[in-house]
Amino acid sequence: MKKRMMTAAVMMGLMLAACGNGKTQASTAAAAESSAETETREGDNILLGGWFANQDSLLPADNAEAMKAFDAAVEGMTGYKYEVLAVLGSQPVAGTNYAYLCKGTVVAPDATPAYLLVNVYADLDGKAELLGTKELLPVAAAKMTAEWKYNSGDSDPQANPAVTEVFEAALTGKVGSVYEPLAYIGGAGEPDECYTLLCGNRAVPNADRSFCLLTVQKKADGSAEVLDTETLALGTELPSAPTEQKN
Repeated sequence: MKKRMMTAAVMMGLMLAACGNGKTQASTAAAAESSAETETREGDNILLGGWFANQDSLLPADNAEAMKAFDAAVEGMTGYKYEVLAVLGSQPVAGTNYAYLCKGTVVAPDATPAYLLVNVYADLDGKAELLGTKELLPVAAAKMTAEWKYNSGDSDPQANPAVTEVFEAALTGKVGSVYEPLAYIGGAGEPDECYTLLCGNRAVPNADRSFCLLTVQKKADGSAEVLDTETLALGTELPSAPTEQKN
């Protein structure tokens, strides 16, 4: 609706300008083009469901409002621990929904962490609640011969040189989408030698960022390939993990 109204307004402006001089025509056309470009830029990072992908720093320390909402939502929780790795995006509602990449762990000895998409809602009064969680178990895991496991160590790709090496080799010479490795999620060992990373994804350099799960594989001859690319939607309608409890 907004685009149709804008188009009609631009056309009316151009018709009126046609009755004037050439300078007026050029000015009106330039204004119309600028308006169209502005609207396109503002809509570029809107994902399915009205979510806005975070185009700035994803670090929790650089997203104070999102972290204030998250801390309020999990305050008093027992039995489960969240570590926010990245603030992925937001969705304006009557308040704000936020999406986070988290490492989640049951509070128990030798518990194995999982990587999760977590949604939190903050209302206009600053009250917040946990809406839902979704494990980031990639579709590609079903194709593995060896068991796919979550990474229990450092999630920073740069702290995992073997993973980074396969990732870079798999994308060498590829054209099109640009992938930004954000977190090493997990993988499968021999004979698969596969790694899954959460990546920022840009259709072309300097385009707006979206997110995906990218699985790369080291082949027997030492080369590497992209095994699977799975778009990550930021909204989840799943209930919170059953092990999460509040006092």
